[in-house]
Amino acid sequence: MSESASDEYIIVIDNAGRRKRQKVEYIVLDVRREKVYVTAEGLKYTRDSLRAKGRQRFLLDELERIPNILAHPDIVVWDYEYPDDTLIYYKRLYIKSKGAHYLIAAIVKIRQGKRFLYNVHVQESGKVKGYHRDMLPEVWYINPRRRPHHFGL
Repeated sequence: MSESASDEYIIVIDNAGRRKRQKVEYIVLDVRREKVYVTAEGLKYTRDSLRAKGRQRFLLDELERIPNILAHPDIVVWDYEYPDDTLIYYKRLYIKSKGAHYLIAAIVKIRQGKRFLYNVHVQESGKVKGYHRDMLPEVWYINPRRRPHHFGL
């Protein structure tokens, strides 16, 4: 599912349109066999983001599960706020340290044909982003054993 790419770099276009060279830590083939680059900078941003969220710090110990979330998601939707370049991969995972299941969201940006991990967090509502809006997000993939209503759609 994932392959090492420790000597590889990719150019990522950030949200401000700047080109940034990032070191590839590993590559995951997602549920549709598309390459998703997980970069050192993306992982650092994710760690910093989780530390800032306080209540989600427990996810720091779960980041090694990113390949599983991307390769075997429960549902993947286009982000309704950024439908041209952002997919959100969701997977309900059991977090042993908490003794409970959580819906985890892995945000993947698509820029210049390359997919790269942008962030990971707990979806505290337990529903996909945008579930309460009049215009629901477009489903890109759903696990055949799941139904949209499991995610508020």
